[in-house]
Amino acid sequence: MPVPAPVVTFVLGHLERDWPDIERLTESEIERQPSRFQGGRNSWIAQGYLRLREGLERLGCRVRVASRVPSAGIALVHRDDANDCRVERSGAFVVVVRADRAPVLACDLAIAQNGTRLRRGERFLPLWPQPGLRPRDAQRGHRIARLTYHGRPDRLPAWLAEPRFLADLSARGIRFESLANGWGDYRSTDLVLAVRADSPAMLATKPATKVYNAWLAGVPVLATAEPAYLEVRGSPLDFMEIASPEDVLAAIDRLKASPGLYRSMIANGLAHAREFDIEAIRGRWLDLFDREILPMHARGHVRPGPARRAWYVGAMAAQKVLGRAFKARVGFERWRLFSPWTPLRLIEATGRSLAWGWKPPLPEAGNGPESTMR
Repeated sequence: MPVPAPVVTFVLGHLERDWPDIERLTESEIERQPSRFQGGRNSWIAQGYLRLREGLERLGCRVRVASRVPSAGIALVHRDDANDCRVERSGAFVVVVRADRAPVLACDLAIAQNGTRLRRGERFLPLWPQPGLRPRDAQRGHRIARLTYHGRPDRLPAWLAEPRFLADLSARGIRFESLANGWGDYRSTDLVLAVRADSPAMLATKPATKVYNAWLAGVPVLATAEPAYLEVRGSPLDFMEIASPEDVLAAIDRLKASPGLYRSMIANGLAHAREFDIEAIRGRWLDLFDREILPMHARGHVRPGPARRAWYVGAMAAQKVLGRAFKARVGFERWRLFSPWTPLRLIEATGRSLAWGWKPPLPEAGNGPESTMR
């Protein structure tokens, strides 16, 4: 009797609200409607469904999408949709995308956004490149006139808004922009600033997307020493490391004085980016399914019954405790960074500076930049 094909279910908790048409969409829709694929669930699960569906079918799987974890088969689910404790879901082989959240325990495998601190049962897979990415216009040559930040404006270091720093940039013919919209558009960008003022615990979970999106777009990068950035760095040409506004200005001066270095950084980034383009990441996903997930499922890794249910309930309880502890730590570390009463300080993480200076109170509603950034 033939063995039935394994069913792989992509779980979207907001399926009916946001994705009633997803089974009719093709992968090309990701580039046509990039704004639909922002946010954790959409970028990991909805995008993953469209990019992996055909490859999984070639591996012999039946692929579907649902709003709940099924009671059997293989389920791929984002951490935000994997925190309920319905016992019936314990019969599925559950793969949870941790994203920038607390560790996951109630799963069979977890997907981490970087490989710096993998726990038991975690596997590193890069986040997909920015949907709708539009590379830098090659006609700009080695011109350096526009420095851009692609990310959440509320996580920018305070010194990026200081009049002296902006005046120093202007004196060099540089305009700085923090992009709240159109953050896949690199056409007129000459340098990317990959910097974030945030909790060290949160930074340790972040992906290296700001760096490899810039590589894919053909733009040199100035980056702080976030764990994920250091992990993917294989050459000094991958990015110029900065830890202060003075470092940014010095890097700009060096690149302006050396067009050859600027061109070398572009060429190096484009070459390195092949490890993080869509086909490379698709291959890594399908390899993980072929080498680990499907064989484990076929060997009966999940054996439904009282023991499995007991394990699941206990793991979920421990997962919730870890979640509360993680949120508390991030909250405290952010308070230290962003409180208007916090004195001038240098926040250290992984032995290097990741945020600087006094953070003024956030602007009143309506006066600050809009943001839907990751």
